[in-house]
Amino acid sequence: MTQAAPTTTSWSWGADHRGPLTVDDDFASLDDSVEQSAFTQIGVATAPDGSTRAQACSILVVQGMYCAACADAVSAAVEQVPGIEGVQVNAATRRITVWWDPANTTVSQWAKAVGDKGYRLLPARDALSLTERMQASRRALWRLFVAGFCTMQVMMYAWPDYVAEPGDIPPDIEQLLRWASLVLTLPVMVFAAQTFFTAAWRDAKQWRVGMDTPVSIGIAVAFAASVAATLQPDGPWGAQVWFDSLTMFVFFLLASRYWELKARDRTAGALDAIAHRLPDSVLVESQTGELQRISSRNVRLEHVLHVAVGQALPADGVLLNTQATTDEALLTGESKPVHKAQGDTLVAGSLNVGQPLRMRVTQLGSNTRFAHIVALMERAATDKPRLAQLADRVAAPFLVVVLLLATATGLYWWTQTPSQALAIAVSVLIVTCPCALSLATPTAMLATAGRLAGKGVLLRRLQALEALSGATTVVFDKTGTLTKDQLQVQQLHLRAQPASHWTRAKVVAAVQVLAGASMHPSSKAVVRFTAGTCGDVAVACQDLAEHAGLGVQATIDAHVW
Repeated sequence: MTQAAPTTTSWSWGADHRGPLTVDDDFASLDDSVEQSAFTQIGVATAPDGSTRAQACSILVVQGMYCAACADAVSAAVEQVPGIEGVQVNAATRRITVWWDPANTTVSQWAKAVGDKGYRLLPARDALSLTERMQASRRALWRLFVAGFCTMQVMMYAWPDYVAEPGDIPPDIEQLLRWASLVLTLPVMVFAAQTFFTAAWRDAKQWRVGMDTPVSIGIAVAFAASVAATLQPDGPWGAQVWFDSLTMFVFFLLASRYWELKARDRTAGALDAIAHRLPDSVLVESQTGELQRISSRNVRLEHVLHVAVGQALPADGVLLNTQATTDEALLTGESKPVHKAQGDTLVAGSLNVGQPLRMRVTQLGSNTRFAHIVALMERAATDKPRLAQLADRVAAPFLVVVLLLATATGLYWWTQTPSQALAIAVSVLIVTCPCALSLATPTAMLATAGRLAGKGVLLRRLQALEALSGATTVVFDKTGTLTKDQLQVQQLHLRAQPASHWTRAKVVAAVQVLAGASMHPSSKAVVRFTAGTCGDVAVACQDLAEHAGLGVQATIDAHVW
């Protein structure tokens, strides 16, 4: 499923792309050079004989992929397209990395091949947008709620059958309880379990077995047998119903997938928080000195930009002011603000914390250091460690073995005790569900990478987590590694006793108000330290203003602070 790309390849990114991309039925929009630059690297590959040729590497998200069997189907669909040189699919992150020859194929060709298998390719930043993640989370939560609510009600009707002695419940009451359970199970089958049946049907149309195939078969057979037992208790399927077990199984399976979705969502959120750090619009100074607000996508080289205090720098450039102060903690890990002089280099993604500044753009989009960091994070999200690759290889044949084993078990028990054969066969399908086998390892690693990203630690390869378990010695480079990305106030000292009407709490309140008017990292540290220490004490400030490089000034009780 995974092929290595040529050994020697140099990469260069195209123009940056931020807007949403609408993928039509023939995927032609993916071939647009401007749109394609958002998810494709164009490089130069060197062959063993020394000759060179163009090679492209694209990273996209596969919609509708949930398991290792789906990943195998997507990988096989892409590999059969001429001009494909390597494919790597990660079921946990739903991302696909494709190395391809621009001279022999196009993105739309292998995207259409994936579409024919029932999946859909989208650029990562569009498919993992906050809106789409929230919609997916809401749908999953609604399914979980319906399954949980119906499970509790069905269990209430099934409970008497568990505790009553034979003959304690009149036949008409017992039949009424079964019908009530059947009615409450219908929403679970029609709505909550729909995601399993949809995926299983898509796999069946492609003549393959996916993770949802045994699950769907088990749910459908258990429901059909329970309905048959309700309609005809003395029929060949026996008088046993499993509405309570069925709804509970769907509920627990949906709960596990919901938490898996939340783990992916946290990781995607950490990536988005960094990837979307740059402002959507900027102020550009015209040749006549007038300011105009434009979209960040329309910024060009040599543009003169005005960046407000607290705003992230939208591009790499040089400082035109005499001085400025920036916070480069995202790039270096150092919490100490960096003082810049006229002509010094400014880095995209850093925060302006001193005063409004003017800068001339020298690097844009994917040519900036910030874009390189985001690209490393996206590549780490598509990385598949060795353990995950092993689980993927085992999962596909294991699914076939599970189906054969369940069929053989059912046939055997049909010759022994026909009334129990169906229940035992369904039990084999459910107990041997291989979801955990294929999803546990990549999901755990992905959740770890997301947690580290939230703490400011960026992984280049997920394989590092697996290798870290065998580490015996760790050597740290202090800069940006052991330092914190925020300044912290350790203690507060009053150098002199304040006037009688000035309590310590009032002094702290005044300091908090003054520090709150500044975006400087030191001021932010003071605000964090004094939060909650002054109680309900409040002070009134007048003429509050920040002076670049000097501090904050205000008038309190007729005195200048």
